[in-house]
Amino acid sequence: MKTLLVGINAKYIHTNLAIRLLKVNSDYPVDIKEFTIKDDPDKVLEYVNQYDLVGFSCYIWNIEYIKALLKKIDRKVIVLLGGPEVSYNPKEYIDNFNVSYVIKNEGEIAFNSLLDALINGKPINHIQNLVTKDFENETCEIENLKLLKSPYYLPNDLKNRITYIETSRGCPFNCSYCLASRENTVRYFDLNTIKKDLLYLMENGAKVFKFLDRTFNLNKKHTLDLFSFIIENHYPNTSFQFEITGDILASEIIDYVNKHAPKNLIRFEIGVQTTNNLANSLVDRHQNIEKLFENIKKIRDANVIDLHLDLIAGLPNETYESFSKSFDEVISLRPLELQLGFLKFLKGTKLYSEIDLYDYKFQKDPPYEIISSKTLSRQELDKIRVVERVLEKYYNSQFMNTTINYILDNVTSPFNFFLDFGTFYEQNYSWFKYNLDDLFVYLINFLQKINFKNIDYCKFLLKYDYLKYFKIKPKIWWKRLSRKENNNLLRKLHSSILSNYSLDELYRYGIVERYENLYLFAIYMEKRQDVFIYEKK
Repeated sequence: MKTLLVGINAKYIHTNLAIRLLKVNSDYPVDIKEFTIKDDPDKVLEYVNQYDLVGFSCYIWNIEYIKALLKKIDRKVIVLLGGPEVSYNPKEYIDNFNVSYVIKNEGEIAFNSLLDALINGKPINHIQNLVTKDFENETCEIENLKLLKSPYYLPNDLKNRITYIETSRGCPFNCSYCLASRENTVRYFDLNTIKKDLLYLMENGAKVFKFLDRTFNLNKKHTLDLFSFIIENHYPNTSFQFEITGDILASEIIDYVNKHAPKNLIRFEIGVQTTNNLANSLVDRHQNIEKLFENIKKIRDANVIDLHLDLIAGLPNETYESFSKSFDEVISLRPLELQLGFLKFLKGTKLYSEIDLYDYKFQKDPPYEIISSKTLSRQELDKIRVVERVLEKYYNSQFMNTTINYILDNVTSPFNFFLDFGTFYEQNYSWFKYNLDDLFVYLINFLQKINFKNIDYCKFLLKYDYLKYFKIKPKIWWKRLSRKENNNLLRKLHSSILSNYSLDELYRYGIVERYENLYLFAIYMEKRQDVFIYEKK
């Protein structure tokens, strides 16, 4: 039986860990193939129709693409589905599509058992997690993950893709909007095997690692052990991202990483979600906000760990006012990135069963995002989406950090500033068609419109951020000083802070701007680039 497992990824850089795990833990030959949601469906169909049994790994981002394939796939192909998007409504797919089998939740043992039965003519009605048109068996977890074979030794383009790592499965928490809350038993893979895998992956070119553990810092000994190993054995230009529950993060862990890790090696993703205690309690989140913020500030101030924070708009009892308050409180922590997400309604979660309780309206197709609730109108959520667009384009993009942080330090409400700017942006410009220099000009135009204080200083900072972003001399979007004025300033600075350059180099390659007693200097040479602000006393 020719068997194929298919991963349909959102982007090429992503990899599908699930199909690799099923392949290496099968006693029978299995091929794997990855596509993206941008690939031509006809070419995907041409490929999969060569096989007898084809399994698709189903997620929120690819299920519509897979549904379209299922409508056209050759009827002689036996179709198997797995993954979180089909685990809680398997009969829907069996009844409405050319699907023979669904494996719910963890599939390594079930998939191997199914292949064994189909190849050798054995019964299948005993296979845990398996669903057919005739039966739906109970869902079971794999108790001993240490028995599973490692999926990381298959041929792969490691240099140009994200490598996903599991060191545990399950989550001890009960957040009612999250499917992970269904797996309360936390089980661990063998740590020595993980270390061996990491060394192999780095030796073979892997650069970006994302750990899939729902709460990586749950077990302090496990966490410190792996952090110590990564810090001592990492290769140059590698990075490691972890999902961290911030309010239970031990100070010992923060102190250890801050003291021993180089900058940009470790990245923490911390889900704040909301600072509204009632909203937290209604989704069964019990979060110590004071301790959470204390830990985040400790991480931020050391500036060693890259900090990514998450917010969710639309939780129960969240109002427009309470969410904007959460936004302002969280962005005041100045994380490297702040992701503003919108509540999604996933089948299988407790919150999905409470839709009527909170009068939720949401998209019926993926990603099942909130449209409105009892306490948040559609219009209010549309405003929050405007804030999210500005946040992504101007804050998370990190190309004008100095200016944005200065502005946010000098406004009453960052949320309202982003909303007003986003409204102005939508009225005058396109979210999609622009050059980088346009974004700087758009911001200046808005600041002028609202008579922002110290507008000239903001322009000066924007020039600095713009010049700092480039490695070669960029297009200049502002009116520069005359050549004579520019060279006069360069000559003055040459005698004080620029004596390591010749005057000829400064005249040919140097750029200087001035604001009061501040000088912005930039130079772009073949093997040397420098941009800084100098304050003349």
